[in-house]
Amino acid sequence: MQEVVNNFKKYFSVRLADTQELRREAFKIRYEVFCDELGFEDKDAFPDGLEQDEFDVTSDHLLLVHNSTQAFAGTVRFAHTSVSEPGQILPLEKYCRHAFDPVLFDLDAQERGTFGEVSRLAVSPQFRRRSGERGKPFIFEGARSDLSGKATNFPYIAIGLYLAAGSLCVLNKYHYVVVMMEPKLAKGLSRVGIQFQQAGEPIDYHGLRAPYCISPEMLLSNMIPPVREMFDAISNELAEQQSSS
Repeated sequence: MQEVVNNFKKYFSVRLADTQELRREAFKIRYEVFCDELGFEDKDAFPDGLEQDEFDVTSDHLLLVHNSTQAFAGTVRFAHTSVSEPGQILPLEKYCRHAFDPVLFDLDAQERGTFGEVSRLAVSPQFRRRSGERGKPFIFEGARSDLSGKATNFPYIAIGLYLAAGSLCVLNKYHYVVVMMEPKLAKGLSRVGIQFQQAGEPIDYHGLRAPYCISPEMLLSNMIPPVREMFDAISNELAEQQSSS
């Protein structure tokens, strides 16, 4: 595992998409995956080849960069609420509010500006060319060769993007992050110590997905050491970018 983490840090870096040009790169990956490949969104609604919605303006966007080629391997969105705009909602509050069990996680009890959402995680098709890897926005399970040519079950890109979104949660002092994901993905993440708490029953939302939540304390206290090392490296990258922007 330590070698896997070292390879991740060698081959990839995380970039905050803090310019319109970089955000276009994120929207381009989303179009390729969610519109062109999976058909989750209507291609005709995005004639410019950039998949985006009304929540993107008030969200942070992250890109994973393949260092040697500077190609963008994947993207994820960190949507958040704001104290100054009490009427602002998250995408999940618009589309999946009914999936949350208020006993497990009460959306209405959360103060604006204290929680965010991880969504629109997608990996560029050129980084999902191996057998059985199409038909999904990103790959988490199954053996494949990493960039050093050795076989690994560790999903570099998906884990890196989740850790990047988690870093924004910690750096910006949010209390919780919510996400809709497949239960088997939540189980897979728990194996490396990223332990989300299920917040409701699965519903049909681009497949069977359930709501989950995680706090910075939950995130940081359970990671296995090599993944924590990845997290710290990504957090340091993003902290430097935030301070210089």
